[in-house]
Amino acid sequence: MTYSTVAVMALLDAVPALRLTADFSHWCCVHESLLEDQTERVQRAIEHTLHIHARVGHPEGPQVTDPRAPEWRQAVEVHVGWWQKILEQRTRAGAKTLTICPEFGPPGYMVVQPYTRQPIADLREINLYMKDLLKERLRVRAD
Repeated sequence: MTYSTVAVMALLDAVPALRLTADFSHWCCVHESLLEDQTERVQRAIEHTLHIHARVGHPEGPQVTDPRAPEWRQAVEVHVGWWQKILEQRTRAGAKTLTICPEFGPPGYMVVQPYTRQPIADLREINLYMKDLLKERLRVRAD
């Protein structure tokens, strides 16, 4: 039901009290972009978000191969920006907590080497990296 920004906007129109898990990584894949042309829809989704699914997508897929790699820096920065806005929105709403799951998927969902089906990176290391990145980068800002 929430595979695209268009579908989510229709849901929010029908159910204004709906709360979301922000898994914008799939939207990047569906819309084949980092959603630069969808700022109003992303902002509306942010306003309804209670939980962050912290996976980084890109225009060709719902999960970058390794968020530590320099070729994915832009995608990581865009996602961190969205997550920061969610944190700020939840803080303004008076929330004391925000739940986040740094969930990069297992081999098969994660790209694997051909023939051997071995993962191209260590999944645990990636998720621990994301946990540390989130702790370092997401901050409540006094505006």
